[in-house]
Parts: sequence; C-alpha cells; structure tokens
Amino acid sequence: MIGKGKLGWNFPANNDGQENGLNDPGIETFKDNPLSSLAREVPQNSADATDETTKKPVEVHFQSLEIPSSDFPGRADFKKVLEACRSYWTKSQQTIQFFDTALDVIGTSMLPVLRISDFNTTGVVVGKSGNRDSDWFRLTKAVGASDKSAGKLGSFGIGKHAPFACSDLRTVFYGTKDNDGVFAFQGVSKLVSHKREGQVTQGTGYYGIRHGNKPLPDFGKLSPMFERKRVGADIYVMGFHPYANWEAKIIKSVIESFFVAIHNGTLVVKVGKTTLNQLSLPENIKKHYTEPDPHFFADAYYAALVSEESVQFTEEDFLGCGAVRLRILENKEFKKKVAMFRRSGMKIFDKGHFQTPLRFAGVFTVEGPKLDSTLRALEPPSHNAWEPERSDDPEVKKLPKALYAWINDRIRELVGNEDLTEIDAEGVSQYLPDEIDDATTGTPQQIETINEEPASVLEMRIRSSARASAPTYEPDASSEERGDDDVGPDAPNPGPGPTPEADPTPGPGPGPNPPDDIPNNSGGGASKADQGQKRIDIANVRIYCTDPSAGSYRLLFEPTSGEANHLRVFVIGEVGVEPAPVKMFSVNGGPETTPEAEKGFIGPLTLPQGERATLDVVLKDSLRCALGVAAYAD
Repeated sequence: MIGKGKLGWNFPANNDGQENGLNDPGIETFKDNPLSSLAREVPQNSADATDETTKKPVEVHFQSLEIPSSDFPGRADFKKVLEACRSYWTKSQQTIQFFDTALDVIGTSMLPVLRISDFNTTGVVVGKSGNRDSDWFRLTKAVGASDKSAGKLGSFGIGKHAPFACSDLRTVFYGTKDNDGVFAFQGVSKLVSHKREGQVTQGTGYYGIRHGNKPLPDFGKLSPMFERKRVGADIYVMGFHPYANWEAKIIKSVIESFFVAIHNGTLVVKVGKTTLNQLSLPENIKKHYTEPDPHFFADAYYAALVSEESVQFTEEDFLGCGAVRLRILENKEFKKKVAMFRRSGMKIFDKGHFQTPLRFAGVFTVEGPKLDSTLRALEPPSHNAWEPERSDDPEVKKLPKALYAWINDRIRELVGNEDLTEIDAEGVSQYLPDEIDDATTGTPQQIETINEEPASVLEMRIRSSARASAPTYEPDASSEERGDDDVGPDAPNPGPGPTPEADPTPGPGPGPNPPDDIPNNSGGGASKADQGQKRIDIANVRIYCTDPSAGSYRLLFEPTSGEANHLRVFVIGEVGVEPAPVKMFSVNGGPETTPEAEKGFIGPLTLPQGERATLDVVLKDSLRCALGVAAYAD
C-alpha cells in the first residue's frame, strides 16, 4: 500500500553538482527528424524483447489520443515544476519560450498523447526492487547503458530519448507487465535544473514512489487508460507535438527501416488504422512512395527483395563468420544503392557510391550470428553505420571494407555479364554527385570506359556552367583517403556552395554546358547550328567508351523538349572544344548511319521529350577523348 504523500514527482537535488539546461544531448540527437527517429527506435527495442515462446511476430501499435488533462499523473505538482524551471532560467529566451509553451499545453482541458504499445514481447523486465541490472532500471534511470545480448539492435541508451523529442512537455510515462507477471509504471521528465524547497535540482525527474524514485507496482491509483493487462510495454508521449501528417510519416519511416522484418513476418506495425504486415506491405509501399524522395528507397529495395528477376548471391561462410546474402535488381530508374541489413531485419544504412554504369537496387543481409554480433559492436548508438575505429582488433577493423569489396565484386559480375565496365579517373569522383538525377543544378557528365585502368590519353574536364548558377562541391575529407568503392553509409549529399566572382578557372561542379559556337572544321562557312537553329536543353547526360580499340562511345541523355531533331557531338580538349570526327552513328539501337559532311553534326532525328535517348558513335582513327553532346531544333 502506497502511503499518502509518498507518490508524486521528484527531481533529485544536484548536491552542488552540474546543472542541466534545456539542450539535453540525447534529445538533441533526434530533434532534426523526431518522427522518423521515433519510428525507428521504438520498434527496434520491441523487436529486441521478442517472446520466443509465442511463435508470433512482435506487434507495435502507434495510437494518437486526447485525454483529460486531469488524467496526467501528478498534474498539479508538475505545473509547479514547470513554473519553477521557467523562473530559474530567466536569462535564456529559448528556455522561457519552451516553458511558456509547456504551461499552455498542460493548462488545456484536453491533452494530446501518443501511446505506443507492443505485444508478443517479454515486456520491460522489472526484476527485484532496485535491481540495477534490470531492463527497467536501464530504461528509466541509466544513461548510455548498453548491455543487451548479442544479435539485438537497440539499447536503453540513446534511442530511448527519441520519444522525448516528440513531446512538448519533454515527458514520457512507461508501463509494463513483464513475462513474470510483474507490473510497473513510472514517469520520466527531462527538463532543466531548478530550485525546489531551497535546493537546486537535477534536470531529470521521476513520477512514482518518491523515496528511491521507484515505479508504481500496480495501476490502481491511475486513470484506467494506463492499465496494462497483457504482457508487453507501453510508452506514453505526453503533450505529443501536433505534427502534420504524422501517421503517414511514421508509416513511411517504418517501411524504410523494417521492410525486411515485415516481409519476413517477424514484425507487424499498426499506425492509427493502418496495419503493416506481410500482406499489406506491397500496397502500402505503393501508396506512400508515389513521389520521388531522395531520402527513401524502400520501393526499389522491396522490388529487389521479391522480384523473380533479381539476382541472388550467397556466401555461406564469409571469412569464417557466417552467411551473407545479396539480392540485386537492375532498373534504369534505380539509384545504385544497397540496403544494408543485419539479421534483426532492420536497415542499418544505405550503401551508395558505386562506380558502374549499371543502375540497380540491392538488399544485403548478414545472417551469420558471429558476423552479426561483430558488426553490431561497430555501430554507433544510432545504429546507422559500421565504424571500424570502434574496434581495437585489426582483423575486425578490416571487416566492413571486406564486405563492401564483396558487394562491389558481385555487382561487377553483373556488369561483366553485359560486357561493360566503368572506370573513374582517379580523384574526379569526389567532385561528382553520387546521383546525376539528384544534382541541384546542371547535368554532370561522366566519362566511362571498359578498361580496368584509365587510358593514358583519356582526358576529363569538369567545367562549370554559367557562373551565376554553377555550384561548387566540397569533397569529403574521408573520400580523399579511400576509393569510392570503400565507402559505406552515404555521406550527406554535398550542397551548393559559393562560386568565386573573380576566378574564371573552371571548378568542380556540373558537367560542361555545350558551347553555342562549336567551331566548324568542315571547310569554312557557318555551321548548321549557326543557321537559325536553337539550342535544346538535355538532362541526365552520361557518356562512356564501349570499345576503346574501335573508338566507340555511348551517349545517354534526355531531351527536355520534343523539338530536338539534331545533335552535335564535340571533343572536349584542354583549352576548348571542337566537333567530333564521327565516322558512324546509331540512335536507340537503330541502323548504323554515316553522318553528313559537316563534322560532328547528326540528324534529322526523332527524339521524344523526356525519354532516355541512346546515341552510339564510332570516331575516326579510333580516337580516344572526352566527348560532349548538344541538341538543336530547326
């Protein structure tokens, strides 16, 4: 029986130690993408608590509620805490604004709450009162603790802060019934240090039994809404921030991170009235991936996972650590990325930076327990990378690079099947966006060849377009120290930077804009481009050599207008450009044709607007060079 006065909010004194401000490092980790973080962190912790005896998938339910504010446990005392916090930090405008909002939220008659419940789990194991080794203690009181067993993704370390980032009160309540039938309920509020009863407090406070900051052992003194009858756990995000379209955002984030677990039938997630399971996953992917999004690729990955056209590679005992599998699906619309999964079924990161003309999506899964455990130790608290420097073992440090090399080799096998490979002139790839389609301005051109090593006479020039619009890309320092094929998680896409006003030297940026005055070397007189033809913009340009010995090249591009009916191919030299000596050409696989007398000028052609065009050319004297292409209309 809990005595009167023993139940309520308690913020322990800091005993003249450090004071806590509003910018809690754990919460700040998730402030940029709070809903995505919530959708990633909570299901992974539930999956880690799977009850193996049920033989059922873990279920996680997200439900938005509005409850009477009077049902907020210890509401009157909590309002006094908020007022004391505001009074103690009068010189911080940010803090004052936060607590003004918090006081408005707690003062309304109805309070928004997000309830997250899991089922078919062990619940949060409470253990004996005061047991510091229990999951409950780590969840409510430990900071940075990570003691989960091998193979499990989450920890009650950093990820548990994600719900607080979604609360306008920075307050979360936890309830559980564990698989031993033990109940527990407790509130945790991450605010700021303040004065209570003449003493400065810590920033984190607890609702429960004040003496020892212990949880309630039952739900008898709470609103019935908090009662937990089945084994499992509840998280209540109090003062849930009114995010626009929060359900759709959580659904999309869950799909992105857990589509393998959902497809495998180990996880079911309900968001409002939407259920994500094996049967509904394809429909929901189609519904929520209607528009291109540079941050989400699950639609392509899922296709690679289930398509009969996918190519599967398997290594049953990778470096003696267990099995790994890779599924690759080719598609010209895909972004050349591989989703990297451990055996838990949650995506760790997207691997990009593949130097190949092949466009594809892939799903890589680690299935060997030993390898899975080793890689888990290389992950940061956010579980979104494999960082070799986290290990002191030289052999373990080499593991991620060995995995990336294995993946790259498998993709090269596919390219080899098409008798086409790609090279990257050393040092240039760091200046190019990973995805041409995603460049902010301009259209970079990429020169490729089937040689394993660049030919000594191969030239490549990266030239900016109009000075007012050409961005400058700063290379990542780490990419200067390693080849792109060794890159794991994608670094942030480089953004546009300033273009020097007075420096005319071309810098790294989009590929060259075809010049309007390509010289005509066919014997004098104006070229056809000078005789009233207008330039037509082209997009998504890619150029590579298909047979160096024959001087054969392939040029891929998309006309932005249906008016385009002529092309001009030109050679990019050290100081300018000149018409290319085209001997033969074909368009979109059509019959080979000898061009007109005017050097480098091809047409008339039919080039539909927005459709990918393929131009194959053979240069005279098997010339090796860097090429460009321009389109014109009569």
